Amino acid sequence: MVMSVGFVRKLKFLVILISIGIVFGVVYVGFTLTNVEDINKVTTIYSNEQYSKAMYSGNTEERAQHLIEITEGTWKQGCEKNNECFLPYVETIKIGDVVLFVNEDEYEHNIRVRGESEYLHFPADVINPDEYFVYKFAYSGEFDYYCTLHPWMEGKVVVE
Repeated sequence: MVMSVGFVRKLKFLVILISIGIVFGVVYVGFTLTNVEDINKVTTIYSNEQYSKAMYSGNTEERAQHLIEITEGTWKQGCEKNNECFLPYVETIKIGDVVLFVNEDEYEHNIRVRGESEYLHFPADVINPDEYFVYKFAYSGEFDYYCTLHPWMEGKVVVE
């Protein structure tokens, strides 16, 4: 079977396009799947009557793409030994992403960025059990945060 030069070039071009598509598809799916669990939990929190929005709910009304949980039992020391007071301990996000903070503990907490005078959930108030708030990070940097009521509770948001 004889193939023309034009047909062979078109075939090579098609193979290259398919290869590029596969590479981008794998990268996109890999990126998407890393947040599927967070997105499912966020959706559950928004739709579950057990949870309610905190009175002072951060700085945006936008839907969150990321989740940070204040874990159960963090009101007493010990969670800091394995960096498990906030899960995940470090959350890496993009500029403009929104994080949902939810209190899964049986006691109230708050969240303040180290070196800042204001809390992330405005004004200086607490997040009760089963309450959440959202916060949109508008610029890059590393934001080390903690609970002023339980100062051993620490976490970090890295905004790229």
